[in-house]
Amino acid sequence: MKCISLPCRHVLAVGVLAGWVPAMLVQAQEAAPEPEASHPIEHKTDSCMEEGDWTTQAMHECAAQAHDDWEEEIQRLTMMLERVLGSEAREALSDAQEAWRSSRDADFAFISAYYAQLYRAELSGGTLGPLAEQLFRNAVLQDRANQLQRYLDALEELQAPSGELEMIPE
Repeated sequence: MKCISLPCRHVLAVGVLAGWVPAMLVQAQEAAPEPEASHPIEHKTDSCMEEGDWTTQAMHECAAQAHDDWEEEIQRLTMMLERVLGSEAREALSDAQEAWRSSRDADFAFISAYYAQLYRAELSGGTLGPLAEQLFRNAVLQDRANQLQRYLDALEELQAPSGELEMIPE
């Protein structure tokens, strides 16, 4: 498993501190170069955690803020797509967002149940378990935001001469 994104590295660090990530995995990760934040939310979260001296409380607060930021980013990207898509594609996007929200809720329920089982088995606990749980939730949101951004990027490539995204003729 190659962990290159900042959220993935945060989860790995939390797992090591909690004692539920094998040392072999950590050694493999140490050889990988440190990635740069590829999205402003990743950069903001990383900076927030650094400013908080990587204390568990600060990291949890930063992760909670990132959750809100990713939710806002998904909404912003969805609205941008809605402005440039034709009616059929807008309707399909609306359906896709509704299905994604159901999938997101199911993923969040799984993450909660997974960590509840770890807590009961005493494999995770203390203050790091909730942080890892939050980081996994954030990864679900980040994946969707990245997917929506790829759709916008593709449209911008098609409309490159004007420089601005315009509504696509139906």
